[in-house]
Amino acid sequence: MDTKHSFDINPALYTRTQSLFVAKRQKLAPDAVERLAREVVERLAQKRDHLNGANSPQPTNATNPELVATFCDILLAPDASIALRFLEDQLSPVVAERGNLYEYIAAASRQLGERWDTGEVTYLQVTLAVGKLYALVRSVGAHRDAEYVDPNPSKNAVFANVPGEQHTLGVSVAAEVFRDVGWEISLQLNRSHDELIEYIIANRPTVIGLSLSSPVGLDPLVRLVIAIRLALPNIIIAVAGGEDTDEALLKALVDLDLVITNAEQAQTALSHMLSPDIIS
Repeated sequence: MDTKHSFDINPALYTRTQSLFVAKRQKLAPDAVERLAREVVERLAQKRDHLNGANSPQPTNATNPELVATFCDILLAPDASIALRFLEDQLSPVVAERGNLYEYIAAASRQLGERWDTGEVTYLQVTLAVGKLYALVRSVGAHRDAEYVDPNPSKNAVFANVPGEQHTLGVSVAAEVFRDVGWEISLQLNRSHDELIEYIIANRPTVIGLSLSSPVGLDPLVRLVIAIRLALPNIIIAVAGGEDTDEALLKALVDLDLVITNAEQAQTALSHMLSPDIIS
């Protein structure tokens, strides 16, 4: 008898996220795309607990090796829709919880990394596969359901500059503006990529607001947002760009909830996103 799983699958979110990853491959430099692919593979392979949330079951280590190998093959296939069908038709019937599904995702990610390191698969194949793997995680992990989300979310945010960015005045001022209207803001300046991810995971804010002062910070921003999404699927991510930031490009490349144009607009939009009617 098929197992009835307890999680939802969002095909539209899979398609959207997959499209965003394709755009990254087309727009970013090859070395930036490779760093991004390594980020996804390593975080999914090694940090399964961050995907599951505090209330998820412990890993069972009960993955079927043949199914894992098939999953990896499917991810490497050119047709992106096959991976979603495999999740719906092959994986979903044999897993009961989202956490059990993540065991298969972690195992496939490890195997994908091994095939990459041994030269069994090409750079192009890996970057295509990673985009599908990330999109699958988003399609099952970004639902604001009772298991994953506080029903009464607080106005609690981390504000930070994108790693490597030198201009911090704007984000510092924004933090004070938000504090003045009742937000609890932790301002994190000049953190490295790993430091900022670790801080966010440890503190689990409702919102993270990032400051991008120049186009140079686009590559680090893309990588940072993906790492945050993999660690905390339900976090709301907002980005404020500089004067010369291409807003259309930002929306086309980065998996964001909000592009901030001014503090008043951001406060209104974020309050709406935190509404229980939106979350439920």
